[in-house]
Amino acid sequence: MAVHYRLARLPDDAALLIDLNAEYLHFVFDGVAERFGVGLADLFPGGDIRAYLPEALPKILGPGPPSSIFYLIERGGAVIGMGGIRRVRDGVCEMKRVYLRDAAKGLGLGRALVERLMADAAGFGYRQMLLDTAPTLTTAIALYQRLGFAPIPPYPEVEVPAIMHPNWVFMARALG
Repeated sequence: MAVHYRLARLPDDAALLIDLNAEYLHFVFDGVAERFGVGLADLFPGGDIRAYLPEALPKILGPGPPSSIFYLIERGGAVIGMGGIRRVRDGVCEMKRVYLRDAAKGLGLGRALVERLMADAAGFGYRQMLLDTAPTLTTAIALYQRLGFAPIPPYPEVEVPAIMHPNWVFMARALG
């Protein structure tokens, strides 16, 4: 079954993006809470991620090409994931919110999405891609390493709260 990458648009896709981002953040922070004892309630007032997301979405999506791009991934008419890139400074972008729903995992779609985002970033003229991820996402970290990403210290533009920096994974890769 073919996979379709559709550009996410605000405000049309806001409700869907809020749902997907909430799923993603709960998925990430369920593992983080279990391992480190830090949950969404420690990082977001009352742990209400859905209240944070409407204001965060424009920054996550960015203004669009050639500065940023954000995809909704569809298969068989259903949205199965998301991911994108956004500009952080001249020549440098950040990969954001790469997420696949459970039904889409194990099919090579994560790798395909990351490779597409790297190609988009290089096509937009970026020379370096940054990312951050939870240390509990070992499958994603292994994929990033196979694709040439290497560990770096936290970068100034990262959205991860400073309280998490000692327990978080930051990576970078040259593009081109």
